[in-house]
Amino acid sequence: MQHVRNCGEQIFIISRKGGTLLAINDFIYRSNLKRFGVNSDKVYWECIHNRSKKCRSRLKTIGDDLYVTNDVHNHAGDRQRIELANKSGILIRKKFSAIGLPAYTNNKPIYQ
Repeated sequence: MQHVRNCGEQIFIISRKGGTLLAINDFIYRSNLKRFGVNSDKVYWECIHNRSKKCRSRLKTIGDDLYVTNDVHNHAGDRQRIELANKSGILIRKKFSAIGLPAYTNNKPIYQ
């Protein structure tokens, strides 16, 4: 597992359905929108092509630290979609800890 400490600002995209996507190294990841851990700051991410192309690339963030659990993709990158999001104004540059994903308790979202 590769660990990157305090990554600084990251690139996030707001999806068509209002979800938060993470763009790293020309690939896009979706969150399962669950926060775990003592501080509710642990978020798991999967490649957006997980369901359609069975891509198994995964990330985990704890606070502002990034953990790459699997960085192998079975498809080309999403650079064009990231550039389009930038032109459309739906690209956000923030730290992981500032993105505002909801925490979950008893499988119900708690918005902070």
